Amino acid sequence: MRLDKKRDAELAKRKGQTQKTIIQLIWLVISFFIAYFIATLVIFAPENGLITYRQIYSALQIPSSKMPQEVILGGVMLIIVFIMQFIFFIGYFVASYEGRRRTGTPSMYSRNEDPLDNKFD
Repeated sequence: MRLDKKRDAELAKRKGQTQKTIIQLIWLVISFFIAYFIATLVIFAPENGLITYRQIYSALQIPSSKMPQEVILGGVMLIIVFIMQFIFFIGYFVASYEGRRRTGTPSMYSRNEDPLDNKFD
């Protein structure tokens, strides 16, 4: 009986995780598309970009024959995606109830149901 309650409590905790994972995956794909456009149109633009590939090769002291431009573009995209995910992470803590909830505040009510509690059996 107690094992069934514990299993049901664990299943209730995991309920909704698939939806959260799919939303996070979609946000990650959108972030990569946005990062690609930022990197190609703003940072590495041919006429008026912020930096050029030649500047990166000279800053890292790597010959251009050893590392293709796609690797540098991918690295810049990863940095942009990391920054976007960090902003999303901070926004979660500012906007959501779970993020604003103080840990360790005493309460008579628990967020997690006790599976070993059998007072209503």
